[in-house]
Amino acid sequence: MASIDLDKMLAKIKSTQWALSDIDWDAPGAELITEEQWPKLKDFMADLMWIEHVGARAFAAMAKKAPTDTLREIYTYFHAEEQRHANAEMALMKRWGMLEGDEIPEPNINLRLVIEWLDRYSDEMPVYVLGTVVPMLEIALDGALCTFLLETVKDPVCHQAFEKINDDES
Repeated sequence: MASIDLDKMLAKIKSTQWALSDIDWDAPGAELITEEQWPKLKDFMADLMWIEHVGARAFAAMAKKAPTDTLREIYTYFHAEEQRHANAEMALMKRWGMLEGDEIPEPNINLRLVIEWLDRYSDEMPVYVLGTVVPMLEIALDGALCTFLLETVKDPVCHQAFEKINDDES
């Protein structure tokens, strides 16, 4: 049976951290979002941002239950990464004029139900249940949603942000 070297994984995670300030949010390219794309892209990005929050919440709960200090630290980093991804997606929405000031988009009803479910039950769930939910979300994000986004949006800042997000996910 294969095993994962958690210390090596933690070292890699620590060495690949980035900040929102690493991206030039004012660089040219925001004007490449078309009027036709804008309304659907706004809803899409809001959903994407809330899915990242769901992942962050799940990792926070997993960190509390981690059986080792190393795994706890890994989950804590993953929680912060998912939150940073959500913040980057909100920064893109602001860049594209989809959010004003400190506005936060509302989650759609399906995501709201998942968020409520996690808030209510995740701290009581065994770590293996949460560990099953997170990969399903990541497959949906990386395999379908992010691929669609990057094929549709021509803004180079979007591509730069998702290069960093996808590197975290790997």
